Amino acid sequence: MTYKETEALSYSGAKQILKSPAHFKAWLTAEQKDTPALKMGRLIHLSALQQEEFQRVVHVQPDLDRRTKDGKAAYEAFKADLPADAEIVDADDMATIQGVTASVQAAFLHLEIDKSLYEAEKPIFGVYNGVNIKGRLDLITKIRGCEAPYIIDVKSCEDASPAAFARDIANYGYHVQQAFYSTLAETGRNYLIVAVEKKPPFAWRIYSLSEETIKAGQELMDIAVNTYKMSNAFGNWRGYNPAATEISIPKWALNPDVIS
Repeated sequence: MTYKETEALSYSGAKQILKSPAHFKAWLTAEQKDTPALKMGRLIHLSALQQEEFQRVVHVQPDLDRRTKDGKAAYEAFKADLPADAEIVDADDMATIQGVTASVQAAFLHLEIDKSLYEAEKPIFGVYNGVNIKGRLDLITKIRGCEAPYIIDVKSCEDASPAAFARDIANYGYHVQQAFYSTLAETGRNYLIVAVEKKPPFAWRIYSLSEETIKAGQELMDIAVNTYKMSNAFGNWRGYNPAATEISIPKWALNPDVIS
């Protein structure tokens, strides 16, 4: 049984069920479309973590005018020589992937990761609070001066500065992801994020999460797991809380100067 086919709660599923069980159910059965952003993220990870596989799978399309008969024929001939699972990118996308990959490798060099213990894209399965959970970890390795292994999570982003990337952590639930991965791999606090910008100069920073952020991620994981457990037990995949809820506009919008 493949990773995808294994019935277990993942970080991605947890993000959905934290909205509501109904959102999780809809996400679980929806067709997963491969958007340009998802494809770019996937190929960046493949290049940064599994370079040999990247070179086998990813191919740059030739600069052809496919509106012409000759251009169409040349493009079909190009595709005919590719493996069945080939990923085709244009020259601009390849330049971005290579730029991000170089920065990831620079970050790895700075960390002095142990190549003898290098497990990339590793699927792990476990049980937490009576619920099957799973995760596919970017990288488990050892780093300079540390005996215990670390999880290294690679994140491409628009802005790797602390203020901007802190928002990414909150918006995308990266602290919940750490809770899942650290629980599965039993690595405790040994978790680092390598954040790399997707535009030149492809600047990078290495982050560890604060104790407060780790605690918040763990609490959200607990809520997600318990919600999943109860929804499964009673077969009740409800939507949002039906009770009337008081809501406030963001604090910045309370300032009348912003709309004057």
